[in-house]
Amino acid sequence: MPADLTIFAAKYLVFIDAVLAAATIFLLIRRRAPSWLVRYAVIAVLLLILSYVFAKIGGAVYTDPRPFTQDHVKPLISHARDNGFPSDHALLAAALVALVGLADPLWALPFVVLAVLVDWARVGAGIHHVADVVASSLFVALAYGIALLLTPVIVPHLAPFLPEWMGVSQPAAADAAPRDRSRLP
Repeated sequence: MPADLTIFAAKYLVFIDAVLAAATIFLLIRRRAPSWLVRYAVIAVLLLILSYVFAKIGGAVYTDPRPFTQDHVKPLISHARDNGFPSDHALLAAALVALVGLADPLWALPFVVLAVLVDWARVGAGIHHVADVVASSLFVALAYGIALLLTPVIVPHLAPFLPEWMGVSQPAAADAAPRDRSRLP
């Protein structure tokens, strides 16, 4: 990739990715049932919060000096000499893939390509190691799995606070039949 293109992708592509993802998500969810939207929102909030928390914990536990501080190469982008683990840009790009994929997995494919380009550019610009960007994607994947597991537990407890027209059922009484948990949120 030419240097100018690498610099552009490393600095700005994730923001273009975010705008495109927001527009795509809006178009994909605008006609969904309100109960589906509540579940989507819960998963999205959990995914974003958990991804951020995992990244902060990962950065506190593991230190990976940026490549230009160790390899004595000049980075294409000036950057602070702080811990490069994990990559915030890669974390956001992976979270966008997950959020679009949650709305419609087929539409997530172009965002996977954008995320790979962001990751590649961050490594190519000399400001991250491959482990930094891969770890970001793994943190998002872990957060996504946990969010999917927690959502069926959280949504029923939100029901008393939501308008009835949203169609979110309240937790069943203790003597009622257990809820079918074979389906995802």
